[in-house]
Amino acid sequence: MSTQQERQLVVEKSEQILDYTIKQTDPEFYRAFSNMLYDYITVTNPKKVTEYQKDLRDLIRLMAEVVNHAQPVKVYTTGELARIFGVSVQAINKWIDEGRFLGYKREGQNRHNRISENTSFVMRTGELTAVRDVVAMYERQNQEHEVVELNPDEHRNAILDEVSRFMKKYGGTYEMTLGTKAGRTTSEDRDASIWLALLDELRGINEAKK
Repeated sequence: MSTQQERQLVVEKSEQILDYTIKQTDPEFYRAFSNMLYDYITVTNPKKVTEYQKDLRDLIRLMAEVVNHAQPVKVYTTGELARIFGVSVQAINKWIDEGRFLGYKREGQNRHNRISENTSFVMRTGELTAVRDVVAMYERQNQEHEVVELNPDEHRNAILDEVSRFMKKYGGTYEMTLGTKAGRTTSEDRDASIWLALLDELRGINEAKK
């Protein structure tokens, strides 16, 4: 990872040279690269309010600022994810091969695969949820039931309890409530992600029993 001194050097040098090189010699490339970097920052940091114009110098400064204040990103092994999702390690590897962890490729049979908490997971419904939201759901289940490890029946019952809690909170099924609601709040978006992950996990458990 770059040091703070290196990031400061990039910011200072970019302000000195960009106007005299890329911007003047190839303005079309400068504009395209600025737009791409702007898109990358807003996609990877959706909660960051981007007040700058799409100018490369300002975007480089913003990028350095984002990195300076970034918190360490947690990563999870396939074994940890198997426990969190309530499935086998083989199922996690299958999901990786199927591309359900967006942008992540398995590194081989004997390699230690680690998936970031920011990785998006594709549920059976086709909707996306972040791995961190699934982790949050798992941790809350453990806290509420005061157990670290659940047997399969307890795990399924815990999921059903969580689904029932959401149904009571919103007055119906996911499809009847958050699934069709436009303009959801941040809290509702978080609940929707967790609720969908619960439903997806429940379907997986039920299919495994067939």
